[in-house]
Amino acid sequence: LHIMEINAEANPQESSEWFVKYLNRQGDWLEKTRGNLMVAATVIAGMSFQVIVNPPGGVWQSDNCPSGNQTNVVPVCKAKAGTSVLEYSSKRVLYLGMIVSSTVSFSASMSLLLLIISGLRLRNRMIMGILVTFMIAAVLCISAAFFFAMALVQSDDKIIIYVLTIYLGFWIVFPILILIIQLVGLFVFYVVVVVALVDDDLLDGYYR
Repeated sequence: LHIMEINAEANPQESSEWFVKYLNRQGDWLEKTRGNLMVAATVIAGMSFQVIVNPPGGVWQSDNCPSGNQTNVVPVCKAKAGTSVLEYSSKRVLYLGMIVSSTVSFSASMSLLLLIISGLRLRNRMIMGILVTFMIAAVLCISAAFFFAMALVQSDDKIIIYVLTIYLGFWIVFPILILIIQLVGLFVFYVVVVVALVDDDLLDGYYR
């Protein structure tokens, strides 16, 4: 009887210790993810910056167009020296899409870095959710910027268009699959937490 009483007192404690260890493991995962997010955000910010300062097609070297007419009069181009050649081309829509995507990607990456180095407690799952949201936006936008850049520098080749179509379809389906997996994982996490809390309450009520 004495041994049964000892086990009865130990079981609730073991259950509580398991729950604390589980939360600690989640906190360790968040801290590890913090370092990964910082590295990834730095790389993506550099890629986004490079797209802006070195756009596909290059930049105008002077205010004058490179070729003149028969009277040797060189017409003045719309763009100025140092601006993108493709800015006023027939692919202006693709160029603007690339600029917007790169800007959003760069802003999301720098915001994420600012949050990480600000000293906020990242063991808070809500804060980590914000960081992951910024990273998802950065990754999706830099992928979109690559799509627009590739479309800018290609001709009307059917093979390249086919490759771009596959690429676009992949980046539509793949994020949706990740979202579904994350939602399922989040649901399982909360189920585990609720079950652990219910078990603790039942054990406490039974052994009192």
